Amino acid sequence: MSDIRKLTIAYSGLLALLGLTVGSSFLDLGGLNSALNLVIAAGKAAIIAVLFMQLTGEGILPRLAVAATGLWLAVLFGLTLIGR
Repeated sequence: MSDIRKLTIAYSGLLALLGLTVGSSFLDLGGLNSALNLVIAAGKAAIIAVLFMQLTGEGILPRLAVAATGLWLAVLFGLTLIGR
């Protein structure tokens, strides 16, 4: 994939997710706003991980490190939400 095409896809995707983030701030969904914003942030992180960190072309170790980090973040966010 050429660099210009990759950057265009990343830019478009991140702008779309930014629009969703701004749009979700105008919605009153109660506790679901936080969950929705976390899903949108995960999408942004996925775009950056795939296109800029090139995790699709690397070996198993970087993917395992990213998966372990994601699992750890999920545990921490879960513990934070339980504490409310």
